[in-house]
Formats: sequence, C-alpha cells, structure tokens
Amino acid sequence: MNAIEPKTRSYRGLRGWPPQVVLLVTFACFYFAIGPGNFFAVDEVMQEETAQALILRHTIDIPLMVDARFGRARNWYTVKGPGLPMVSLPFVYFGLKLDDALGSMNGGRLAGPPVGPTQQPLRWSGRLAISASLIVNALAGGAIVAVLFMVGAQLSPNRRAALLMAIAAGLATLVMSEATHFYQHELDALMVLLAFWFFSREKTEELDSVALLGGASLGVAILARPDAVPASVIIWLYGAAVAWKVTRELPDRTSRMIRRTLLAAAGPIGAVAGSMYFNYLRFGSVLQFGYTEDRARFVLDVAQIAKAITGYLLSPGLSVFLFAPPLILVLAVGRKAYRRWPLETTTLTSAAVAHLLMIASNKTWSGDLSYGPRYMVESIVLLMPLTLPAFEMAVERAPRRAALAVATVMFLGFMVQIVGVSVSVSANEVKRIAAGIAANNAWVFVPGASPIVYDLEDLAARRNLSPWAFRALAIPDLALLLLIVLAAIVVFGGWLIFLYSKAPQGEPAQLNSRALPIAIVSAAVIPIVIGFALSRPLNQAPDAHAYALINAGLAAQRAGHAVAAEEDYALVLSLDPSNKFACFDLGVMEQDAGRINEAILLYQEALRQDPNFLPPKNNLEYIMRTRFGFPNLHPR
Repeated sequence: MNAIEPKTRSYRGLRGWPPQVVLLVTFACFYFAIGPGNFFAVDEVMQEETAQALILRHTIDIPLMVDARFGRARNWYTVKGPGLPMVSLPFVYFGLKLDDALGSMNGGRLAGPPVGPTQQPLRWSGRLAISASLIVNALAGGAIVAVLFMVGAQLSPNRRAALLMAIAAGLATLVMSEATHFYQHELDALMVLLAFWFFSREKTEELDSVALLGGASLGVAILARPDAVPASVIIWLYGAAVAWKVTRELPDRTSRMIRRTLLAAAGPIGAVAGSMYFNYLRFGSVLQFGYTEDRARFVLDVAQIAKAITGYLLSPGLSVFLFAPPLILVLAVGRKAYRRWPLETTTLTSAAVAHLLMIASNKTWSGDLSYGPRYMVESIVLLMPLTLPAFEMAVERAPRRAALAVATVMFLGFMVQIVGVSVSVSANEVKRIAAGIAANNAWVFVPGASPIVYDLEDLAARRNLSPWAFRALAIPDLALLLLIVLAAIVVFGGWLIFLYSKAPQGEPAQLNSRALPIAIVSAAVIPIVIGFALSRPLNQAPDAHAYALINAGLAAQRAGHAVAAEEDYALVLSLDPSNKFACFDLGVMEQDAGRINEAILLYQEALRQDPNFLPPKNNLEYIMRTRFGFPNLHPR
C-alpha cells in the first residue's frame, strides 16, 4: 500500500469539516480559554448591562457608573452604540439562566473575584451572565480568522499561504488580545471584512444576494462602532465597482445596478436609522449620541492628526508594527500585491487609511485604557490580506529568507499577544495615572510606559494576572472541566488545521460556500432586529419608576432570581442613592451570598438614612453576634 494513501483517506474523511469552520471554532475556543472570564472595564460592563436591561425590562436604562450618560426620564444609559449589546442578547440570556440555576451572584472561579465600578456596591463582575457574554468577542475573533482565510483563498490559488496568513492574524496581531475582551472593535472589524468578501464575489447569479448580505454586514459594523463609516463607504464603493465589472456584458446592466445599489444600501441606511432610534430611546433626541465631553469630540486639528498617525506607526505605546508585526510584511510585498490585485489592494489600503484618519481626529485617539492600538483592529484586519505574497513565498520557500522573515514576525507577534492577554489591561491605566502621563495621550511616546513593558513587569512580579485559566487550575471545579474541554477542542482543531496545510493544493471542501458567511451575518442581524423590537422608551417619572423597581426586585428576590433583583435595586440607587429599602434589600442579598463586609456597609448606609429603621439594625446585630462574637447589642 502506498504510504500516501492513508493520509489521503484521512483527509477525505475530514472533507466534511470545512477549514473555515474549523478555524472559527478552534480560535474561538482558544480565545475564550485564555480570556479574563470577567469584565475589567466599565465599557464592557455597560454593554452587558444594556443587553440585560433589554432582556429583563425591555428598556435600556442601566445603573449609574463611570461613563454612563444621564438621559430620558432622569435615568442612566450607555454611551456606546447598540451593535454589541444586541448581538450578545442570546448569550446574556443564557448567562442569566445559568445565574438563576447555579446561584453565581457571588462570583466563581471562571468569573473571578467580584470587581467593578466602586460607586455602586452592586457593580461587580463574577456572574455567569458576564462570562457568557464574553463568548461574543471570542466568536468574533474566530470568525475574523475564518473570513481572512476565505478572503485569502479567493485572492490567491495557494491555499496554504491563505491558511498561514489567517493563522498569523489570529495569533500574532491584536485580533488575539482583543478577542478576549468585550469591546466593539472585533465585531466592527469582522463585519467590514465580511462585507469585502461578499462584494468581491464575481458570479452574476449572486449579484443581488451578495449586495444585500454585504450591505447588512456594513450595517452591523456601523451599529457596533460609528467610526466604521469611512471604511464602510469605501468597501461599499468597491462592491459597486465589482458589480459594474461583472455586468458589463449584460443587456440589463442598468437595471441590475439600480437593484444592486438599493439592496446594498439597505444595511447602512437601516444602521443609521437604528442608531438614531437608539439615541431617541436614551436621550429623547435622534441626534444626541451621548458624546458630550470635550475629550470625546472629533476635531480637524492637523497637528493632532499628525501626532496620532505618528503614534500609530512609530510609537512604543501604539505602533501597529509593534503590536501586529505581520503588518511589516505589507511594506515588503505591498507593491507585488498591487500588481496582482490592483482594485482589491487599493480598496483595502484606502479603507484602512480612512479608518486611521477617522480615529486620529478623535481627541482620545490613543484609546485610553488599552493594550496597544485597539482602535486600529479594523485597519489591521483589512491590511492582512495584502501580506499574502509574503506567505506564498514562505510556503514555497522561494527565497528561503522569506520563510525566515514570516516565521520571525509571527513569533514576535505571538509573544506580544501572550504578554497582552496575561495581565489585566486596567493595570496599565493605573500606572499611567500614577506616573502623571495619562492626560492628553502623553504616555504613547514614553518607551517605559509601553503596555508591553508594564505587562512584563507585572508578569515578573506575578500580579494582575488576568486569564481565568489560572484560577481554574488553582481550585478544581466545573471551571476546570470547561477548560479541559476547550483545550481538547483547540488541540483537535489544530490537528485538523495541520492536516489541511499538508493536503494537496486542490480546493478544500466547501471553501467557496457562502453558508458560514451567511450564518455570521444572520447571527448578528437577527439579535439586533429582536433587540430593537424589544426596546421601548422609558417614560415613567423617576419616583414611579423607583417604586416599580423596588417591587420588581422584591418579587425577583423571593423567586430566587438574584441577578434580576440586584439589577432592580442598583437602578433604584441610581435614581435615589438614599433609598433605605434598596440598601437594606441589597444588603440581605449580599449577606445571603456570603459577602458580609458588603452587607454591613449597605446596612450602615440604610441606617444613615433612617437611624430608626429596624430591619438593618437587627441584621447588623445578628452579624456582629454570630460572625464576630460580640454580645447582644441594644440600641441606645
């Protein structure tokens, strides 16, 4: 028997596993396994809180926290867009059910210790609803790797080079570190890239469907982050150019182009309308986006823009070449990419530059709390296909130094990402503030303040370590079992990917299938539609709303729905910080969860509001007697 025959049979047996699906699942599991397991920043808390509000109350009001905005009916709302919280609705719903079933209000090994904004005693992470919602970014990161492979395979006949390019993006660029967090950048980058893939299809019979799906992808990107608009416009124009080329020999070219234009415009127009409705729900005005602070404004300041561009290209704090080393290959092979794919190279470069200019116009262009240039994830992802000629040379080892160069940038990039995911990114901001270099993006050009330097210091000191895997390994429980399952999936997926890389250069199974891209678009669009269908404006007067929330919290507490109850009490305290009933009821929940110190503080706050309020007084006496050995305490 020929020695190659068993390998061929093994490969054929795996043809039912499309490589793009394997890439998505493998990388998504890898990202979730190395992630923090809980929120570390208020941006992320607001996203999950907004999704939770839609599920529990069909409104979008959230408890008071840093960066929340005062809006309709004197309530507080997220300043972020509607894209990510609505896309995460199924996962937050699942997490809430797990919370009710397993009682995770007090946190756990997966979620980590209770931490969060300090001005609300309730705003901790450590609930399964939060951990479940982090799956969204892991899936978005895995989907980016899968779609990059599909884009690469569409541009180049060398499937191995396309596969290696996608893997490099997933392991050696900010796609990896950002996929462990809950920001909007992964979703934004994914949907813009996916729109490019749809629009690059050149089959006449697919013209209408790819126009609709590509436009829907751009719509989701805009809902995720409004600064996706410049790149979206360029990708949309690219789609129009491809459609014009495809229909040049058809007699009904004009009618087809009109239909294509309308279909491709539906997504972006719907996104603009959705964003305006979201503004109305929050602030009562379709044109109020909540970015009222001067530091959040976009300005046409040439000096600032030049400084920002310099920072993103050359600085130790934000350089895309430092935090995504594979982009160095664009400089080496960009001309070759343009000669082979002039329209695609022009489109991807223009979209990346447009996004850079948009971000550079923001006064907080550094991204503040960040590990590297997180605002530039979209540009990084868009530029990665232009590195394909370098990966082709590396695969073919012609010349051999190309393989060495590719291996070097991949190794450096992977090490940079490992450093980034190992340490809580919030620690960087604390150090910048302590050093007095946080204001006006001053830290960006200070070599000693580079996130890589800060994180290496923390790693050496074994402090601020982020991955929940460390906690799972420390104390065996269900989290450790989950970690083992995720590791098994990653190992199996890696083996499949290795087999694909060794397979004959014939087209792998279902590589040109639109099933996965359509599934990705549907998974994003359907929850958004459901979210807007659930949404209703909050018109109750604050006193009436607080009264209704107290009653709802009591009902949820008695029913054993701890997370829903604590949300209601947190909202009451946002409306009325001196509400003694919310403080007491919340204290009871803290006490039941074993968080005695937090319960004491809440009982004391209730007594400050009303020294004659007996329930917290009695509970405090019970705690002092049973926990700390004090004799019976009598009121004076």
